[in-house]
Amino acid sequence: MNKPSIYHEHSPQLDTLWKKSVARIWSPDGETGWYDQSLREVMVLGTLLRKFRIEPQGVLYLGAHSGYLLWVWLLLGYRNVLMVEPQEDVFKRLATVAKATSAMAMVRDQMLDCEEPTQIHVAQCAISDHDGEADFFVMAHSMLSSLQAPNVTEFGQQRLREAMSVNERVTVPVRTLDSLLRELAEGGSDTRYNTLYLNIQGAELKALQGARQTLKHIEFIHLEVNIKERYVGAPTAEDIDTFLGELGFEPGWGMRYPTIGNGHTAYVRKR
Repeated sequence: MNKPSIYHEHSPQLDTLWKKSVARIWSPDGETGWYDQSLREVMVLGTLLRKFRIEPQGVLYLGAHSGYLLWVWLLLGYRNVLMVEPQEDVFKRLATVAKATSAMAMVRDQMLDCEEPTQIHVAQCAISDHDGEADFFVMAHSMLSSLQAPNVTEFGQQRLREAMSVNERVTVPVRTLDSLLRELAEGGSDTRYNTLYLNIQGAELKALQGARQTLKHIEFIHLEVNIKERYVGAPTAEDIDTFLGELGFEPGWGMRYPTIGNGHTAYVRKR
């Protein structure tokens, strides 16, 4: 019996889908910037995953904005991605990116004979410690928008104060991560997530408090921490260390930016 060929013909459709999947991320003159940011994230996150022996499975990407890191997760080997973003206009761009990238991933999976298909989900809501609705502060720089009110006095640089100015205050749906994932499971999703990435501007602790069941399956957490109280009521790094420590996590790596007032910490489940 002849063995099936391992070769596939190149599909021009892949090139078209690639362009569509990233077109909404690139700014008109910012292709180099997007590549630079993505490559840096691949290098940093990839090194941390290897260092702590984390096998990429699925990632919960909270505060996804327009999906800047979607291709980072796919390049790192994650097959399941859930992206969460509450801002309506931003979410429309995110959904477009997710749809085009899913189409490209499907072609790629077929070409590579993958047994497990890539799954990309999106949800339009904010993540906190309860289900319902809440006020959401939309900043001049939409990536800085938050459930927490900005504390502009903590910013000495004029450009940062301008970026943190509130354009509008809107009401958004709020979910706990536990209830959102439960709903997806009831809808037939069988995705597995072992990584949690939070970029939600001062609402990190509330999101973690609403994810106690989810955290039982998480091995690696990467989140933004506040050195200064950039948002009213934002948790300190020590607050998050204490909460996650009680649930079996320990900080494994971090970086701080004193002039901006924030930083990042990677937490790993104790083995």
